[in-house]
Order: sequence, then structure tokens, then C-alpha cells
Amino acid sequence: MEIPFNNEFMLNAAKTENSINGLKNNAKSDHELQKAAQDFEAVLLNMVIKAMWETVPKSELFEENSATKIYEGLMHSSLSEEMASSGGLGIAKVLAQQLRREQKNL
Repeated sequence: MEIPFNNEFMLNAAKTENSINGLKNNAKSDHELQKAAQDFEAVLLNMVIKAMWETVPKSELFEENSATKIYEGLMHSSLSEEMASSGGLGIAKVLAQQLRREQKNL
């Protein structure tokens, strides 16, 4: 699977980098660890949802223009963030546990 380097990808990368920088710069509370892990899972879920959306056959019912692409991007982002905050695939939970272990070793 090829990773597209577009505005949405850059936004997701910036969100993940912001969470990681927050953890590196003494943001080490349990809530902040969990939030960073959820942000990471949301980015992964967003990529999966976008890939799945591409497999849906296109319809002639609605014309495809920049507005529909923006709406789809917002829908994918919102869906992935909601999925990650409500448990998602469990990646955030495991990642947060690993980050806590790494913190103890520092």
C-alpha cells in the first residue's frame, strides 16, 4: 500500500508528532500517555478507513468535486477519532502500557 503525501496525511503526521513531542517534553501523566496512544491509533484507523473507502464502487448519484472530497476526509477523521476514543482495535491500550513501561526504565 502506497502512503499518499497530501494535506490529510500531513495533518495526521503533525497530530502524531505533536503528541510525541508532548511526551518527550515532560508530559508524562497517565492521561497524556493515553491521549498520545489514542491519537496514534486514530491516525492508523484513518489510513485503514481511507483504504477501505477506496474499494466502495463510485456512484453517479452525486458528482465528485472538491467539496465531497473535503467532506469524506472530515468524515474519515471524525470516525477514526471516535473509534480510537471508544476502544478501537486495542492498539492504544497496548501502546500506552508499553509507554508506561518505557517511562519506568528512564
